Amino acid sequence: MDKKSILTLLDRYLKSQSNTKEKEKLDEFFEENSNSIEASKSIENVSKLEDKIFNYIQFGIKEQVKKESTLNRMPYLQIAASILVIFLFSTTIYFYRSSLASKSQLPIAQGVAKIEDKQPAKNIAILTLGNNSQIVLDEASNGEIAQESGVSILKTDKGELIYKIRNSNKLSNNDLNKYNTISTPMGGKFKVILPDGSLVVLNAASTLKYPVHFDEKLRKVSFTGEAYFEIAKLEDKRKKRVPFYVYSNDQIVEVLGTHFNINSYDNEEYSKTTLLEGSVKIINEKSAAPAKILKPGQQAVIKRGDIQTKIMIADEAQALAWKDGYFLFKNTNIKDVVNELERWYNIDIQYEDEMEFENITGYISRNVKISSVLKMLQLSGIVNYEISGSKIIIKGS
Repeated sequence: MDKKSILTLLDRYLKSQSNTKEKEKLDEFFEENSNSIEASKSIENVSKLEDKIFNYIQFGIKEQVKKESTLNRMPYLQIAASILVIFLFSTTIYFYRSSLASKSQLPIAQGVAKIEDKQPAKNIAILTLGNNSQIVLDEASNGEIAQESGVSILKTDKGELIYKIRNSNKLSNNDLNKYNTISTPMGGKFKVILPDGSLVVLNAASTLKYPVHFDEKLRKVSFTGEAYFEIAKLEDKRKKRVPFYVYSNDQIVEVLGTHFNINSYDNEEYSKTTLLEGSVKIINEKSAAPAKILKPGQQAVIKRGDIQTKIMIADEAQALAWKDGYFLFKNTNIKDVVNELERWYNIDIQYEDEMEFENITGYISRNVKISSVLKMLQLSGIVNYEISGSKIIIKGS
């Protein structure tokens, strides 16, 4: 069976549209690999099987699940569905073996029709100007939306805010001290081209405060949430590089011109800075120790309130997955997974009492409805959910 046929059958199966014959074809395909599955005695062998199936399924499903229905727990189909989104718990081998051993039906989500199927994040943000007036960007017309202190502020149809300096002559001290703030709510995202030409891509529930005119000797912004930065290289009149500082929670990131990602949400325990290009200094405001210098491919991790700054090899794909349009979890605790889903879908997710918080490894597109993500979690055979009013309750299976 060729790749296209497998992808089509898997897509229909995950949308509960498969007929008996199509399920039999899929079962037959994965049964051909049963020896590889049953012979798996190590993570290495399981990984080889994942890679083999990945050659067919590539990057997960792109369409949302349109309806919920009872799924026959055909062993190889469940493996296929689970690998398709790679929502496997850290005990990967156990999951495979238990999947093979069990033919019972998966638990069914309850009350699916009682809640609106939440869409993924959209280009939504609020811009606060220097005079404290606010503009709801998703409601504003494209084109120039404001002028402030010799700067024109433009909005594009691609979810971008662009600052263009029209006249920087004869600016007053008041003009030089004006700040703008852009905030994305839960369920929102936005891009900003700052007055110096730097690009900032904001994830959901993030806030960036910046001057309308940067100082000639240094540039400073404050930030909370998650964002990807591409800092423009600038020189002063003496041809000296103008540094750029990002203040976020307990850390300061000093850069000259580089690409990096900061994850620093107020409600999370760690701040993580991942460097992709150039060089940055990480200053821990709780520590008297010298700043740490990051090289490309490294990540700085600071625990909230801790004096230590840990430098480690970065997983760039995981750090930038949100910007590239998908969820990517690698041995990630279910609590952190839920935090990310809540922010992206602007939805309230709670846990069943006494639930064990295990780790998940996997990915799925961010451009699907919440029901698709929940179904993928459910297909793991370990996590179930139910909907109660406007809340989603995560349960152990």
